[in-house]
Amino acid sequence: MAEGMALVKSSTDLQPLCYEHHVLMRPVQILLKGDMYPAPTLAYTCSEPGCLIHYNSPTGYFIIPMPDVTCPHHSLPMYLAEVNPQNRSFRLWRCPQCDAIHTNEESLSGL
Repeated sequence: MAEGMALVKSSTDLQPLCYEHHVLMRPVQILLKGDMYPAPTLAYTCSEPGCLIHYNSPTGYFIIPMPDVTCPHHSLPMYLAEVNPQNRSFRLWRCPQCDAIHTNEESLSGL
């Protein structure tokens, strides 16, 4: 290697760990939202079931899909209020202003 030349690793040489589970992340192709013409992008995803943590070198760590659950009354982002360990896909979302709820198993409703 010539003097002054930096050795640059390709993104496929990376071996990032999930910052939450401390396990080796696996490479995946993703489409990043927000691009006018999204192209497949190399990223890494946690190998733990249900983990949404990803990594790529331009962005760093990020979570996809970002939940986009909003209250139909106030258009405020709802927060995750409850999960069910026996049904890992269950999510209960609640509005911080009016207590409206939404689950992935039923439609929006008030309490």
